[in-house]
Parts: sequence; C-alpha cells; structure tokens
Amino acid sequence: MSGTSTTSATRTILPPIARPRAVTLALLLALLAVMAAGWQRYRGLIPITIVVDDEVLHVQTAQRDAAAALAALGYRPHPNDYLNAPGGPLQAGAQIVIRLARPFVVRADGREQELWLRADTVGQALHAMGIAIGREDRITLEGKPVTPDTPLPPVRRTGGSHGPPLAVGTSSAGLYAAGALFPWQYRVVPLHIAIERAIPFTLIDGKALPATVYTHAQTVAQALDAEQVPLYEGDTVFPPLSSRLQPGMLVTIRRATPVTILADGQEFHVRTQEETVAAVLVQQGIVVMGLDRVEPDLGTRLRPHMQIRVTRVREQYVYEDEIVPFESIMLGDDTLLIDQRRVKSQGRNGLRRYRYRVRYEDGQEVARTLEDSWIAVEPETRVIAYGRKIVPQTLETPNGTITYWRKIRMYATSYSPKRSGTPRSAPWYGRTRLGKPLRKGIVAVDPAVVNLRQELYVPGYGLAIAGDTGSGVKGKHIDLGYSDWDYRSWHWWVDVYLLWPPPPPYAINYLLPNWPQYPDRGR
Repeated sequence: MSGTSTTSATRTILPPIARPRAVTLALLLALLAVMAAGWQRYRGLIPITIVVDDEVLHVQTAQRDAAAALAALGYRPHPNDYLNAPGGPLQAGAQIVIRLARPFVVRADGREQELWLRADTVGQALHAMGIAIGREDRITLEGKPVTPDTPLPPVRRTGGSHGPPLAVGTSSAGLYAAGALFPWQYRVVPLHIAIERAIPFTLIDGKALPATVYTHAQTVAQALDAEQVPLYEGDTVFPPLSSRLQPGMLVTIRRATPVTILADGQEFHVRTQEETVAAVLVQQGIVVMGLDRVEPDLGTRLRPHMQIRVTRVREQYVYEDEIVPFESIMLGDDTLLIDQRRVKSQGRNGLRRYRYRVRYEDGQEVARTLEDSWIAVEPETRVIAYGRKIVPQTLETPNGTITYWRKIRMYATSYSPKRSGTPRSAPWYGRTRLGKPLRKGIVAVDPAVVNLRQELYVPGYGLAIAGDTGSGVKGKHIDLGYSDWDYRSWHWWVDVYLLWPPPPPYAINYLLPNWPQYPDRGR
C-alpha cells in the first residue's frame, strides 16, 4: 500500500498522571519494570521503531517478524490502512510505518454512509469514496463550508477500544512499552461531510439566449432571487414562482413591455403582455370612441418604452348671434316746421345667427368652420320725420321788423381783405365769390347750408347777403365780411335769420350738417 508522508513527531510514552491511587499504581509498575529489566535482556528482546501517522514509538519485541510484533501489540490492520514493514526476520532498529484509516460519515445524494478512509484533504476523501463533486455543489465539514482543497483536521481520539493499557513485562504481549495505549487502541471520532447538490435548470429570460443555472434554491422564486433576476409588474414566469425546482427544469420569463400612455390629462406608466396598442388600451380600460385619435395607430405592435397618446376629439355645433343695426331714414313731413324733427318709428336691431362646426381636442378648440348664417330677427327701420313746412316769421331788430323763413344757429367768424389770406398781387384780392368788393354786409357761407345771394340778418352785425365762400367755411360756419378799416373780430355762436322769401323747395337743404362742433357758449 502507498500513502503520503507527514512530518513525524517523536513521542516518549510515559505513564499517565492520574489521581493519587493511579500514581501509586504507576510507581509500582515502574518498580516492576526495573526489576524485570535483567530478565528482559536475558530473553533477547529486539528494539524497533514504529511510526504511526505523526507519532514515533520505540518498542522492544520478542517477535521475530513485523506481523507478529504488530499483532502482539494489538494492531489489527484495516483494509484502508497503509503499512510499510520489513520482510523477513526483524533486525534491531527496524522501522515500521503505519498510516491509519479514519472514519467518515458522509451524507450525499439522499443517503448517509460510514466509511474508513485515508486522506489528507476533503477532496481526497470524497474521491476515495467515489463521490463526484460538481462545480456549484456545496460541501460542509462538521457543518462548516469547505472546498475540496481544505485539509482535514487532526484525528480526534477518545478512550481505548481494546481494554486496559499493556504494562511493561506483560508476557501476552511479549514486549516492553513506555506508554499506556497505542494509537490504534483509541476510539477515533468520525468526520462528518455533507454534500448539497446544486440543481441545474435552464433559464430563458425574455429574448435572451437560454442559460444553464445552478442553484441551491428549493423553488423557482428562490432560484431567481438567488440569481438576482429582477421581476417587474406584468412579467410572467413559467412554471409558477411557487413551483418546486427540479433538475433540468426549463424556467421561462416572458417580460412585459413597458409603455407610457397619455390620455385624459394623465400619464400612465404600465408594463403589459399585450402585443398591440389597441390591446393595451383595452387592458387599461381606456375607451376610444368616435373621433378620438390614437398615435401610433391601434394596430401598431408595441415596442419597449413606446409612448401612446390618446387625443379626445369631439365636434359640436356652436351658435353665435350678431347684432344687425337698424337703419335710420329721414322722411320729409310737410306738416312739420322746418328744422324740427319727430321720430315716427323708434327702430329695433335685428339679429344674425351663425352656425359653426367646432372641433375640440382634449377640451381645447382647434378648428372652427362656418357652415351657415341667417337673419334670426329682422331689424326694424327707424323713421325720423323732418320738417318741410315753411311759414313767415318776424323779429324786431334795431333795423326794424324783419320777416324770415328760417333761423340757423351758426358759428360766426370775421375777415377783411388783408385778413383773407389772399396775396395783394392776386387779381381777385379783396373780391368775393360774386365778384363784388369785400365790405361789411357781404358774408361767406357754405352753399350747402345757405344759398348764395340769400339775404340774411345777423344780430350784432346787421343785414347782409351771402356773397362769398371759403375753403375753411363749411357747414354751419359763417364768416362775416368787413373792410380793412372797419374790421371787428367774431368768434362765437350766433342766430342767423334767412330773410323772406324762401328759395324754391328744390333749392332748400332741409337737413343741415351738424358741424362745426365748437362749444356753444353764446356771446
């Protein structure tokens, strides 16, 4: 047999130190040994050395070969012991080497067995037992994790298994020894080794390639957790997470697709096993109807991190009303005095109604189309009667009683040749529209208000004739003429009386302009 060598330690075997009674017995035995020394020498004992594991024993034997000597010492070889002894007759100083097998209790693959083996490491022991170790298998030695390269601890021995120590001079042994027990006479404490097999299974994670995984977990959930495989909402695992893991099992993870849905003013982050936009909207209870718009289209296949937008679209008719202003017309009334007015019909605004088709997206108006319009309420025309009746009227003046047919409130100014703005070199300098020299008694008027050649009376100015016009004389504006030497300045409102007789009706402007708009503070 063969074995590995170890560093030997020489031990001198001495009687054990015990209680007082044991000490007395030990001294008596020593005395007997000394008394028997001469007798032993007489018997012709052979000194030999026995190396047992890491101990060196020096003994003397009367046996003539190694087997007999070891048998006399109580050694019974185990099949797995290593024994190296000289053949033939023993010679003085001969050396016998013994490597003792040690007991192991091994639990592996669902069974437990006890074996005697000779090994230096855990791996050697398991190899000797014929137990193969996988890469991910766990090994414990006396309950502590180890590797195949872990050295075995020293042998632990307890009380002897072959009775009392062999005393010096015992004839049955035929030897002289210096110790109480030999190593093979002790009980040896067995080493406990346990093998926890890794369970191989195949994992297909989403679209990744299949991977073989070894685990010591008991369930699918525990195995995925041990491998730090994250699971998210919506992911499905087959077989179920609670399933007990079996060697060779195929575990498939079907990953949910993460998408974002924007709908109804909210943002939903979901993970789904559905495959199309339409399906995930149904799954989330988001109803699409009518003119609602979905981007991308409902039939689009989902992609990771896709954004789905649901735009709520609706159309409705909106009606708007617009005021149609009434028209005002003036009607001459021959029964009403000139420059008087009377409302014959107040008039009323009408109403035009517009119908729009309005499109809303997510509650906001995005388009408006006019489809129709009509007069919902007809406007009523306002009718104002203006006086056309002319009667002679009189007025007492410093110039005597005058008879007039119309009184007009006019803004009066004054001018003279050199104040008319006409250059002296102009041929018409100092002359009026009618070709007469400008003097007091000739006034400039707007012919649309007062006809040229109309005689009139202006309080504070006197009698005059409308004989001139001017670019600045418009509406109810009258410019009183003077010579340069008798000029007086006018800048106020005054009543102007148009003297009888009136012109023909076609030459009368019954509706006078309301201009100028200067404040009327009188004189």
